[in-house]
Amino acid sequence: MATVDDYEATYRALSVCVAARIPVILWGPPGQGKTSVVKAIAADQGRHLEVLLASIREPQDFAGLPSISNGTAQLVPPDWALRLSRVTNGILFTDEVNTAPPSVQAALLRVSLDKVAGDCDLGQDTSVVAAANPPEQAADGWDLAPPLANRFCHLDWELPSEIVRDGFAGQWRTYEVPSPDAPALDGVLMLERVRVAGFLSARPDLTTVLPKTSSEQGRAFPTPRSWEMAATLSGWVNATGQSEGTRRLLVRGCIGPGASAEYLTYRDNLDLPDPEAVLKDPSAFVVPGRADHIYVIGAGVMAVMRGDCTAQRWHAAGLILERIASAGHPDIAVSFARDWIKERPSGEMPKDDVLRSLIPLLKEARLI
Repeated sequence: MATVDDYEATYRALSVCVAARIPVILWGPPGQGKTSVVKAIAADQGRHLEVLLASIREPQDFAGLPSISNGTAQLVPPDWALRLSRVTNGILFTDEVNTAPPSVQAALLRVSLDKVAGDCDLGQDTSVVAAANPPEQAADGWDLAPPLANRFCHLDWELPSEIVRDGFAGQWRTYEVPSPDAPALDGVLMLERVRVAGFLSARPDLTTVLPKTSSEQGRAFPTPRSWEMAATLSGWVNATGQSEGTRRLLVRGCIGPGASAEYLTYRDNLDLPDPEAVLKDPSAFVVPGRADHIYVIGAGVMAVMRGDCTAQRWHAAGLILERIASAGHPDIAVSFARDWIKERPSGEMPKDDVLRSLIPLLKEARLI
């Protein structure tokens, strides 16, 4: 049985997906208020909502109707797509998505990720939400096709009895996710991507893992696309001050239980210095013993340097790369050195010791 804390964490996870414009699907038994909670979020945020029932739709209701106009073929968009394209910050909610046959699921591929229906661009500010009953509980339910499943963050939805009780008394609980500061959001998203990059450098076998059973393929599993979604949502958790429980739901909802457990354990134990602090005092930088930790620090330093590339910060980044190369990790240093050279401020040249360490490596790798 779900608890009130579970409900709050899932509600906040759903709200983060909607705010971050990451496609999200709610899984739960019939009658659990999946449609109602999406309507509540849309109403609270003052956003236009389009609700579609996938089970009664045809492929052309998402892909558009073929038409010839002035000798040119085009896909005429459905009316709901036109309405969404004319507003800002709309929400598309597709219910009973796993009762749609494979042909309709295929038509949903472009809608869910690219936010295009027919030849109509819904706008990148549109949020995409779906809902589904488990196949064994749905009317003629299907497992989601892997390409469609991998486009969504998957959240399990269940109403605790306390929430239902309070709702009948007129007090349905809702939770607000604050809007993040844009510059701060950019910074935390960058750092989260760096963490994911470091993890995948240590566990490349988890970059893409297609589950063996069709039921597992219809839920979350790791691919480069779903790792990017996980990094984005985890960054939003930081930027909006959400709980670690909400982070776990979001990361697991993107890459599945196995990969998420390993990544979150790695993330929790990743006690590394702030890239800004390293850049401020490169002479104090001590190269870690683990290659994945070195990669995370190097990527973080390069990212913050690019955000404010003064001559002093550029030279500091070069010194850090030189230390990484001299510590026996030339491959990591080279992976960042070409971009470092491209960011060179006008009139600046690398220090002699940096040149001696990096130029031979760059030439050997045929990067210069």
